[in-house]
Amino acid sequence: MKCVSHKGTFYSETSGSSRKIMYTPLLQQHQYDFVTDGILENNVDGLVVLSPADKRCFRRILHVNCYGGRYVWNRIKQGVLPGHQLLGCIELVRMGYEVALAEPLPDFYFHRNPIPHDLKLLKMVRSWLRPDDILFCGHNVLYWIPLLRRCGLLRCHIVSLLYAREPLNQSRGHTGVVSLTPAGAEQAKELAPQAKVTNLGWGVDLNFFRELKYDPEWFFSCGIANRDFSTLAAAAAKCRRPIRVVSPGVLPGLAWPPNVTVIDGGPGWLVDKTKAITPRDLIRDYFPHSAGTLIIVKNDPVEYTSNGFTNLIEAMALGQPVIVTKTGALPGEIDVEKLGCGIFVPPENPGALAEAIVFLSDNPDTAEAMGQKGREMTERYYNVERFAEDLHNFFQTL
Repeated sequence: MKCVSHKGTFYSETSGSSRKIMYTPLLQQHQYDFVTDGILENNVDGLVVLSPADKRCFRRILHVNCYGGRYVWNRIKQGVLPGHQLLGCIELVRMGYEVALAEPLPDFYFHRNPIPHDLKLLKMVRSWLRPDDILFCGHNVLYWIPLLRRCGLLRCHIVSLLYAREPLNQSRGHTGVVSLTPAGAEQAKELAPQAKVTNLGWGVDLNFFRELKYDPEWFFSCGIANRDFSTLAAAAAKCRRPIRVVSPGVLPGLAWPPNVTVIDGGPGWLVDKTKAITPRDLIRDYFPHSAGTLIIVKNDPVEYTSNGFTNLIEAMALGQPVIVTKTGALPGEIDVEKLGCGIFVPPENPGALAEAIVFLSDNPDTAEAMGQKGREMTERYYNVERFAEDLHNFFQTL
């Protein structure tokens, strides 16, 4: 195993020699300045509020998530993070919504953080949101505010988003539930039978994730949540193909074979301040010579999560063939083999993963065609503009 740190350049072994590669950024700051076109930015009670510059606002949304707020908005404006991290809110503003970006909330636990938790938002909910406006939760982190609505003390709509079969706090206080997978929609209908439910999939920011020329040198893994690094390491030892892995810090007790280069990306999620490597870095320094993206996750037979969703649609947008563990809720939403953009492998099966890696390595024309089909699918459906349009249509039914 060779470990390198992220410094904007790195070395690649080719036929036994070291070759220094300096990548030119594919997304310059000025290329992403349009993200603010048509958007006015103000502050209300300490929150960033985005308003349409050229049309009358017809509805307000208070958006909250386990990440987001001012920090993520600023990073999007800087071209460091893609716009889809705000789950369609930027596109909704251009349609005529006024969107306030609340600061992040952690998951709710009675034994850890019951008060004030989402009660921090209560003043904004009461003073800024009108009865037909929406508190839109990008992850199931709300607790007290849906309870207050259920008790008749609040009148605005509450819509949360489910990825898969995870729980939904105070589900009966919701007006609607948006799901990213069919499993999530089934879960929502069971937990919140009184609410309107829709499955919208998700969408990638195609202006940020632009299709790359296929120039394969190594396979690439850059995911964090629920990743099965043990299976990946064992498969790498079997296939002996060069693999680069962006790891969330040092993983104790894991032995990587010599054909794997591990890059310490730093702890935390890609939207966290602790993360050393950003999506812009990945596009600039790692994806351009990737032979395929490896989305290898731990076994999840009950479809509790859809881990790998963001990684998958971003790789598809870049024109990357993908190898995906067939587990969790994600395969029910995006069947990479049916779409022709990748290969499924069984969970916890290093042999099958190694075979898939060897197949793509030995068949670059097939691999490139898979990547092109993935890009086509993001242009046709899995893009944030389509997601925001469908989200607007759903909001209109509330």
